[in-house]
Amino acid sequence: MTTAPPSESSEARSVVADAAARREYRLLKWGTLVALALACAVPLALNLVDPDLWGHLLYGQELLAEQQLPRTATHTFTAVGHPWINHESLAELALALGYRHLGTYGLLVAKCLLGMSILGAMVWIAARRGVHPFLAWALMLLVAANLQAFFPLRPQLLSFALCAMVLVLLDRAFAGWQTQRKVHWGLLWLAPPLFAVWVNSHGGFVAGLCIVGAYLAGRMLELLVSGGRSAWPTMLKIAAVGLACLAATLINPYGLEMHRWLIASLGSPRPEITEWAAPKLSDPIFAPLVALLAVAAASWLGTQKRRDWVQIAIVALVAWQACLHLRHIAFLALLCGFWLPEHLQSALARLRPAKSGATGLPTIMLAPWLRRSAVLALSVGIGLQSLALAGRLTDLPVYRSAFPVDAVQFMVDHHLNGKLVACFNWSQYAVAALQPEVQVGFDGRFRTCYPQQVVDMHFDFLLGEFGGKRFRSLDSGPLDGTRVLDYCQPDLVLVERRYKTPVGIMRAASTGENRRWVLLFRDRIAELWGRRDRYDDPASPHYFPVASRLQDPRPRDGAVQWPAMPLREDGSQFAWQQAPPAAIATDL
Repeated sequence: MTTAPPSESSEARSVVADAAARREYRLLKWGTLVALALACAVPLALNLVDPDLWGHLLYGQELLAEQQLPRTATHTFTAVGHPWINHESLAELALALGYRHLGTYGLLVAKCLLGMSILGAMVWIAARRGVHPFLAWALMLLVAANLQAFFPLRPQLLSFALCAMVLVLLDRAFAGWQTQRKVHWGLLWLAPPLFAVWVNSHGGFVAGLCIVGAYLAGRMLELLVSGGRSAWPTMLKIAAVGLACLAATLINPYGLEMHRWLIASLGSPRPEITEWAAPKLSDPIFAPLVALLAVAAASWLGTQKRRDWVQIAIVALVAWQACLHLRHIAFLALLCGFWLPEHLQSALARLRPAKSGATGLPTIMLAPWLRRSAVLALSVGIGLQSLALAGRLTDLPVYRSAFPVDAVQFMVDHHLNGKLVACFNWSQYAVAALQPEVQVGFDGRFRTCYPQQVVDMHFDFLLGEFGGKRFRSLDSGPLDGTRVLDYCQPDLVLVERRYKTPVGIMRAASTGENRRWVLLFRDRIAELWGRRDRYDDPASPHYFPVASRLQDPRPRDGAVQWPAMPLREDGSQFAWQQAPPAAIATDL
């Protein structure tokens, strides 16, 4: 029996150990990137139900069925014949087609993939500028945290995707700008077609126009300063692209009428809508916003790279808007995701030791047991992240503590229909669940299909004076929360009990000699009232017996899966009762 010399045996062991170390370091590298990517995916897989989702899907399904856009308001009794400017038709079509072919959970997966594609584009741009992938994906965590609140299933997702595409085009079209003042015109001229799609997808195209307009104007100003008269031909070509982007927004079913409506609508404050309010310390988005602003400021202050003052000026303007209106935080996150990585890496480079090897990074060697422990910990972390992500992608709960699932079921069971006044956040659910038997007085389409007087009337009822923050038209007359109960003679009123103003109004309207309303249903979150002369008069064909009226104080725990349509069966079967899964409606 022969044995290898000690030196050869030692060398062989060293080769094996080196190979194992390289393999473990590769696992650590890729495991870290996967963990960072999954950490970004979880917030983008937000599975909260937006109150307007039912309406968007319904309008998209109706558009598919009828093959034309309705020109006037539908499903309402207060705005019959009033023009409807539906500037989200393509997004609603996408939702309807996605729901038809992918189902609820397929839509959730598609939404998450859309968000990850946006982050992937940011990382791709960062990589072209020499940013380390670890740092790029770490910054994406902050970007995703700022996008999370704005990432339910909504038309605005197309705004974010199209904004990202426009920013990629600008980056590539002006890639050689800082050194040679070159423009890749073929790429830049792809921007106008994107705006033709954007204008029919979501109102965020206005923000996109402002960003692109400011960017192109900034580049023109740089040309004028550096080139004088010789720069005029290039400036005119850049201006032509900007004007083409603006002209592309006229490619919509309403032409200039959409722009007239936008000017009138955006010129009026919307204090009643949460997304138009300023961020507050109590908002979950507040801390991520502050962190993003701090990172952006530190990156541009500390960078050793050449600063792009056009980008800085645009980010500053959007940051100002984000501090005034919550809904602009998402656009700030998109801009920072594309424009910040190289400056963040440059600023962090100042913190490195002066002598740190050829790469500028200190070399860290881990003991074998520590490498294996790190790989194991990463594997466990990735597994837990995957479970969390899978939970969000396979669950779209409609919480009974937030939506009137039981009140709607009660209405279906007892064939209560007609003209319904429903609170703002519940109206689109009521439209989808109860149409065509029920029409609502006001819903989340807001000024797109309701005159300002109807808007004011509803919020007079829902919010009252609202601490003096309300914006009301002079044509609406003095504030009167009871006017909504008489306008067009509604039959039913569905009240969200956490709003004290409408609850008080209905209490007053149901007592005294002139009581006009009677309580038909009440639970922990909702009250359903009916007009007394319709439902409390035994001589009326709509008389609703006292024995059938329900007051159920039980807590509304748990949830039903979206779309949470009422069970249309004979007899009184409530949504909280046990029912076979096959009985639950799966289509609007």
